[in-house]
Amino acid sequence: MTLVDELAAVVGAVGVVPADNTDQYLNDWTAKYDGPALAVVRPSSTDEVARVVRMCHENGIAVVPQGGNTGLCGGATPLAADHPEARDCIVLSLSRMNTIESINNARATISTEAGVTVQALQEAAAAEGLLFAPDWGARGTAQIGGGISTNAGGLNVLRWGGMREQILGLEVVLPDGRIFDGMRSLRKDSTGFDAKQLFVGTEGTMGIVTRAVFKLHPLPKEHLTAFVALPDLDALMPLFAHARAESSGLVSAFELMPEEGVQRVLANAPQAQRPLQPPSEWYVLLRLSGGDDVEDTMNHVLASAAEDGMITDAAVAVTTEQDTNLWFIRDEVPPIFTFDERGRRHKFDMAIPIDAVLDFFAEAGRVVDALVPGTLTFGFGHVGDGNLHFNIYPGPDCLVDDYDVKGPELERAIDELTWRFNGTISAEHGVGQAMRPRLADQKSDVELDLMRAVKTAIDPKGIMNPGKVIPA
Repeated sequence: MTLVDELAAVVGAVGVVPADNTDQYLNDWTAKYDGPALAVVRPSSTDEVARVVRMCHENGIAVVPQGGNTGLCGGATPLAADHPEARDCIVLSLSRMNTIESINNARATISTEAGVTVQALQEAAAAEGLLFAPDWGARGTAQIGGGISTNAGGLNVLRWGGMREQILGLEVVLPDGRIFDGMRSLRKDSTGFDAKQLFVGTEGTMGIVTRAVFKLHPLPKEHLTAFVALPDLDALMPLFAHARAESSGLVSAFELMPEEGVQRVLANAPQAQRPLQPPSEWYVLLRLSGGDDVEDTMNHVLASAAEDGMITDAAVAVTTEQDTNLWFIRDEVPPIFTFDERGRRHKFDMAIPIDAVLDFFAEAGRVVDALVPGTLTFGFGHVGDGNLHFNIYPGPDCLVDDYDVKGPELERAIDELTWRFNGTISAEHGVGQAMRPRLADQKSDVELDLMRAVKTAIDPKGIMNPGKVIPA
């Protein structure tokens, strides 16, 4: 009996992906990472996941857990065949475990299987007058199990907190096939270790998240978004402080976008409409969420900001179509730059203390220009919580050969600058394969010893998502 036959006996024939249809599971979304697998399996229940993992544990076969496979760091795809840590593995997709089990209005919680998409959870909660807070551009494809495993951030962290703060309970299949049942919906529990947190942000290296309980929030009656032009980047953080203070904490998104990003979206998506004329070098997408007074509050915030010289113009989305257009532009900036036709972009997902964001921008520009003159920098993202999506790429006056040769040096210089500002090189995208070698330079020896000790204790055979997160 072959391995595929044994797996099919557990998950059924429908639960084993035919060998000629596995490419989408074996390739990273960025097309930078791909590797072989003995099989791709799609269990339909926690029991099936446990039986598959137990089988792999007994036979020394590695398991690569996978959600929507929308990650940017190669965390959910097998290692390349020539990777020094490559070994026989299967990909275990949670896509069939896509049931929202219950919403408890009294507790303000939602219980779900791990293969449900972020958007489906948002819509289910909204139908009950509640808010499921996690949100990012790939909401329609990204599965919540992957979001948990990468401790994903997104657009709403500023107001409601990150993924880790939304989780009340988890169910996890451990590397030996045992099931950790932590599906409690308590807001308080001081009985020692909070075991579920071991599986948040560890990208399947400790176990496979199969179910979760999340807290929900009151659904704001109104959301209002404004596309705001800045006179210069120096106005960014003063505007942020002003908006928070003058809105009494109603700011739910504060997203930085450069004109170059807007231009790229408009060029690639004819349906997008330019929000403001004339163009400005920098914009902020400002969203307020609250009650019936949101419109008056937004008008006050913008008018007083204009009087103080913090903004030069603003367009408020007064219709659903206008709001959709603004957020479409924001959501499309990352994929356009991820798949830049030049193929030479270095991307960063750092977090910097918010009061140091402007200093970081200025210093980063000087650092890259000193290494390779003519290199351009491009930043956007969730500056309200300090998370920058920062990019480096060759400009028209850049010597491309010099840029290519010094690519690793450029990357290292930005990492070191991030650490000098007491930041992190991964704020919300995770570590995966891409960031793993660099993690060793961010974490202290004590932190690395702790990570390795926990990994060894839980997964002594090292079968769970090998070659990811924890430096060798």
